[in-house]
Amino acid sequence: MDTQEPIDTTLTPPPSPARDFSGRDRMAFNVLASWAAHFVFVIAGFIMPRLIDHHLGEAALGVWDFGWSMIAYMGMAQLGIGASVNPYVARYRASGQIDKANQAVSSVFCVLLIAALIVLLLTAVIGHYVPTLLNARLGAYVHQARWIIYLLGASLALQIALTTFDGVITGCHRWDIHNGVQAGFYALSVAGMIVVLRLGGDLVTLAAVMLAGNALGMLVRVVLAYRVLPGLRVRPTCARWATARTMIGFGGKTFLDTVSRLLLYQTNSIIIVTYMGPAALAFYSRPAALVSHAQAFVSKFAFVLTPTASSLHAVGRQDELRRFLVQTTRIGAYLSLPMVLLLAILGDPILRLWMGPQYAYGLVLAIMAIGHLVPMAQQPLWNILAGLNWHGRAALANLLAAAVAAAAAILVVGWLHGGLPAAALAVVLPLTVVNGLYMPWYACHSLGISTREYLLRSWRGPLLAGIPYSLCLFVSRELFLHRPGLALLTALLSGGTVMAIIYWFVVIPRGLRARILRRFRFLAQPLRPAVTPSAHTRDGVQP
Repeated sequence: MDTQEPIDTTLTPPPSPARDFSGRDRMAFNVLASWAAHFVFVIAGFIMPRLIDHHLGEAALGVWDFGWSMIAYMGMAQLGIGASVNPYVARYRASGQIDKANQAVSSVFCVLLIAALIVLLLTAVIGHYVPTLLNARLGAYVHQARWIIYLLGASLALQIALTTFDGVITGCHRWDIHNGVQAGFYALSVAGMIVVLRLGGDLVTLAAVMLAGNALGMLVRVVLAYRVLPGLRVRPTCARWATARTMIGFGGKTFLDTVSRLLLYQTNSIIIVTYMGPAALAFYSRPAALVSHAQAFVSKFAFVLTPTASSLHAVGRQDELRRFLVQTTRIGAYLSLPMVLLLAILGDPILRLWMGPQYAYGLVLAIMAIGHLVPMAQQPLWNILAGLNWHGRAALANLLAAAVAAAAAILVVGWLHGGLPAAALAVVLPLTVVNGLYMPWYACHSLGISTREYLLRSWRGPLLAGIPYSLCLFVSRELFLHRPGLALLTALLSGGTVMAIIYWFVVIPRGLRARILRRFRFLAQPLRPAVTPSAHTRDGVQP
């Protein structure tokens, strides 16, 4: 078990017993706000690849994906320390230690400034050498690839330098502000990119628009962080090396998870470009993007749990933590299963409608979706462990799985020429084994829960609810096999109706159902006409 405690292991009780600093009173609103904001990214994720493919071609789309893959590696320079701000702000805020929060935030800010400078240096080196090394594959796009890396690298450096303020906002449980600003400026960037494409711009101009939008959004979040946490002071004089070292120790565990994700996803993309070319990456990235959107939908729910778990742990509510783990994992399974089944069963029609028949790799999407079901549903487990600073061993397990996946991808794609389905299998098999076997055992052992009870209470209900839903999707696909639009519409209507009924009576608690019904009855009541006072009433005599 990871037993490393936060910076100050002696935490005082909350300043006011009547006030709950765990953020549970805002959890539902924060999750809904996160989902609403994420739809901006989902819509943009559907629009932009299609527009780039239409205006610039599938090879250009592959180069765009390649640029983002290279930039993702440079994010490792922050060593995961940015993720430490969120739980520590929540913990110190819950215990009334704002001075400790300022010390932690200032220490992280100074470290991240150094990390941002390292990213700028790496951007210059990678932008100069990598496109040249891949000249045979990139062809005429070598020059554009170089400038894409320069501009996106500068955007990443700015984001790393100021990400501390994101942690302050979310540590105060204001995920609505965090996601609202992020989605708003991303929508502004996407609008600018659409204009650029319409005017005949190239990939370099798109990257410049992304840099400008990200810069504006980060500056706004800096201002809002000071409003959300009264008494916030981010100054070099508040920074302490001992504090920074402890925060780096926490972030190092998150860093291992970041490295594992890079090995799983971005390394696989580079392997595909190296052995199959950028067009093949464009075909592979579209199913991966759909799974990523589904995964992000669950992650938006799970991210909210980290500061809450940290706050509960700070005041010693261990029994509530155990119940919290089981309940949130069950919710994660209920959220994940419908999306995974939809992508696995109707992946081919979805890809045909979205990108055209040449992108319809339904088998690749089915493999990736099913393989991500368990990791996706158990994302709350990881975030709760992170809130408790117990996520070190879990991160090591994910890193081992990612290393196995990368080696398998090189074997099946580079040596055996297995193609895109083999590349997808290489990613999901190690991921499913680690998240389906080791992670539940480790979390339950750490919190003192029966693993069998945890799995039954988390998965029994969602799996049973998925049976009639799956039948609806299968029947819809087979009835309209050659009409993808009608098949998808029928599946959404029939499957959505079945799941809505099941979730209403099984998932939503009875008390919440009663409140929802009361609200609808109130909204459905007709407006009563105003009553004109009678003469007796005007004279002060009741009628």
